[in-house]
Amino acid sequence: MRIGVFSDVHSNLEALQAILVFFSKQKINHYFFIGDLVGYNTNPNECIELIRNLDCLAVAGNHDFGVLEKTDTSEFNDAAKEAIEWTKQVLTDDAKKFLGALSIKKEKDNIILVHSSPQNPEVWEYIINLRQAQDEFEFFKEEICFIGHSHTPFIVEKDLSNNDCKYISDQKIKIKNDCKYLINVGSVGQPRDGDSRACASIFDTKTKSFEFHRIEYNIQRAQEKIITAGLPSILAERLSKGK
Repeated sequence: MRIGVFSDVHSNLEALQAILVFFSKQKINHYFFIGDLVGYNTNPNECIELIRNLDCLAVAGNHDFGVLEKTDTSEFNDAAKEAIEWTKQVLTDDAKKFLGALSIKKEKDNIILVHSSPQNPEVWEYIINLRQAQDEFEFFKEEICFIGHSHTPFIVEKDLSNNDCKYISDQKIKIKNDCKYLINVGSVGQPRDGDSRACASIFDTKTKSFEFHRIEYNIQRAQEKIITAGLPSILAERLSKGK
């Protein structure tokens, strides 16, 4: 089975459409979505509808629960808060129902999906360094944990024979039988690793391979929508910077 894995769409319709076109050419059988469908950009309803129409195992992110007031947004930055308030006004009842039905953790076939961290998924903690990643391995029993939240893709591999953990910088890896993996799949709608292209990944269960892909999309169109909607200009500016 070939699984399309992606996260942090953040209402960026242009980016989501681009990765779905890419996936359509890759013989994808199933999809994993790792949270944050909404926030920051201007097409939450359209993005939710696209995900609803996929064969997709999905979890909620903090922005998804934020617009439903199911999580505290007081620590969001000002631009994120403004986008949350704007999104609340435009979400349809069906879209709210879809977001409200998402859980914060899902397990399937020796894989766990969680937006932030397996240790405290409801706290929305960021995993941004190797030490933090090392601490998380004891909180999931599955072979692979897919996360998002930081918008920065990375792979950490734990060797079960000696408990050593290391970053893997390769874009494509083989999943080893004697290892566990914590994989941040990056962001579709607002990358923050210096690469403005949408990030999407493929996990092949037959070949036991995982690969990151970067997809070009119409950034200018997404930026124009943000400005037209009256959202903070920083949300548009950062799309072209990948930060």
